[in-house]
Amino acid sequence: INTVAKNLVEGALLVIVILLFMLGNVRAAIITALVIPLAMLMTITGMVENRISGNLMSLGALDFGLIVDGAVIIVENCLRRFAAEQHKLGRLLTKVERHALAADATKEVIRPSLFGVVIIAVVYIPIFALTGVEGKMFHPMAFTVVTAILSALVLSITFVPAAVATFVTGKVQEKESAVVRAPKSAYRPVWGILVKGVL
Repeated sequence: INTVAKNLVEGALLVIVILLFMLGNVRAAIITALVIPLAMLMTITGMVENRISGNLMSLGALDFGLIVDGAVIIVENCLRRFAAEQHKLGRLLTKVERHALAADATKEVIRPSLFGVVIIAVVYIPIFALTGVEGKMFHPMAFTVVTAILSALVLSITFVPAAVATFVTGKVQEKESAVVRAPKSAYRPVWGILVKGVL
């Protein structure tokens, strides 16, 4: 359990740090990162209610990158829509405008997010058909992962857009972070040479 707890904490911190660097908006990154503890709380609640043991197989199978995936997609689309609307209007958005844009931005990308979660969940469904020792070993893992990604999906379409609309209030710019710009500037010349060589 100590090993699992250590790995979970380190994994969560790593994902949070990457979010802060990649999203380029501190508030948006914090909102996205909050999905991790909230999804974990919902998952552990489900485990307790269904008497699922917390062990290396169940908790160790959690992937925090997978948990925040839907939230990242929705947050990025919200920021894109906020920036475009602010540029179009030439002013900051009102609370009503932010909430309407966040709802529209979520609707735009909810289908691919939902499909992604369903595909991953379907992969784990056959595990529930296992019996005997195999069932006892792998049922907790399948239950925990499916519960975690479904919890994250629910948070992504409820908590995340509401939090973005409420707390991302200042000027929003759609721009790439330095972490993304640096590799791009390095590979663009190489890519240009490769394309010319092929053509």
